[in-house]
Amino acid sequence: MNPKWSSKFELKPGKWVFVPTADAVLEGKRIKKAIEKCWRPPSYYFHLRAGGHVEALRSHLAHDNFLHIDIQDFFGSISRTKVTRCLKDKFSYVIARSYANASTVSDPVIAKRIIIPFGFVQSQIVAAVCLAKSALGIYLDQLSLNPVVALSVYVDDIIVSTSDAVLLEKVLKDIEVAAKKAHFVLNADKQEGPAAVITAFNIVLEKGSMKVEADRIKKFEEALTTATSESQRAGIKSYVTSVNAAQGLAISL
Repeated sequence: MNPKWSSKFELKPGKWVFVPTADAVLEGKRIKKAIEKCWRPPSYYFHLRAGGHVEALRSHLAHDNFLHIDIQDFFGSISRTKVTRCLKDKFSYVIARSYANASTVSDPVIAKRIIIPFGFVQSQIVAAVCLAKSALGIYLDQLSLNPVVALSVYVDDIIVSTSDAVLLEKVLKDIEVAAKKAHFVLNADKQEGPAAVITAFNIVLEKGSMKVEADRIKKFEEALTTATSESQRAGIKSYVTSVNAAQGLAISL
């Protein structure tokens, strides 16, 4: 069997990135395209639509109360068997199994564990299908129909907002129950809220306001001084401006 990855590196403790081979990149593109033809992700899966995490946060600006949930070791929680099971209602078992084999690798830390890797072309959409079909994904789908709630998912980050503080407390409990049923572990260290202000993706979110965290602004300013091209500087300023126009004006080129 041809190798699926040429190298791997530890981006941060416990988070490994796999660099796919040229053949694995082509296979990943083929799998991603095949899934896209037969599955449309929910509109609140912002990592699979234009705008990314900035638009995900912007969708919550009208509300007063916010909840930020993080799924711990999200990709590592999705086994080859789970991928096969989630894909076999869209493809034949043989194809689903082949896609699952192509989309998973051996965990570099935990022996005999097979996981979805960071770095493969198809990883995000395969993981998204598995989330959508889980007990947690089914609950989130039901929650998204509530007109007084805003919901966004960005890979393993879930943000819920509403102006009903009591409702948000209930939502938190329901998410905890659904996550347990789905065999996902919620990261208590990264959970924020329910609260009037939360931070996600280094952006502070509250009603009617988004702004880049002060520490991240400092890092951007340092990056501006060491940037080697005008396009790099413009890219930093453009990103900050997309979050908060006043901060974009204040940051120096």
